[in-house]
Amino acid sequence: MNRQQIFLIAAGVLAVVLIYQLPRVVVENETGVEVKPHDFSISTEDQSLLMSLRQQLNAVSEIKKSINFADSLARLYLKYQMVDSADSYAALILSLDTAGTSRLKAAMIYYQAFQMSTEPDKAVGLAQKAQEIFEELLVADPQNSTLKNKLAMTLMVTETPMAGVQLLREVLEQEPDNRETILNLGLLAIRSGQFDRAKERFEKLLEMDSTDDESLFYYGVVLSESGDTEAAKAVFGKLLNKADADPALKATASSYIEEL
Repeated sequence: MNRQQIFLIAAGVLAVVLIYQLPRVVVENETGVEVKPHDFSISTEDQSLLMSLRQQLNAVSEIKKSINFADSLARLYLKYQMVDSADSYAALILSLDTAGTSRLKAAMIYYQAFQMSTEPDKAVGLAQKAQEIFEELLVADPQNSTLKNKLAMTLMVTETPMAGVQLLREVLEQEPDNRETILNLGLLAIRSGQFDRAKERFEKLLEMDSTDDESLFYYGVVLSESGDTEAAKAVFGKLLNKADADPALKATASSYIEEL
């Protein structure tokens, strides 16, 4: 099992999948990465919930409630990385209402599906759908840093990835402590092999919030990828010892340690 496959063990650690979909903007001698999709069995509880949500969606006539049910269904399917089903419910939302709030719901579904898709062509298609909506929403709300962050990451799989990097840098200039921006730049630095820069990003996040388990995990990834194996083990071990840490992060950290 290679490290890219280890990353996919925990469905909750979705951004790592994104790392290996993004182009290596500044690194030379690019090598291909094979990431295989995993099958997930839907729990009995979630199967019942899916059936209930579908029944309510089919029975309701009020558009607002229909959109909420469709959104809930999409997010439940995303829980199991079933991006095609999520995609169809995002399309349903857009067909029901063109208001900004509904378009944002659809865009976020597309964006999350893009992040977790293990098929490059499909990921690009989902990113383009999200990108189009984010650009429209930014016209009405040009200072929205959350929208800018999401748009930037969708731009990373286009023919102009540096436009995404530039957008992230612009956000960081305006908001030096924007967590999402620093996290995104850290992930991009990992992808391009700029481990010293990535290390700075995640150290900054941990200075801002020492309880940030996601940043702690990626800090361990950076240390490992830069060859500091013992330090990486210590960081992953610290994460494993945190009782309240995300089980998905802990599971992936544990599998990573086994490969170090």
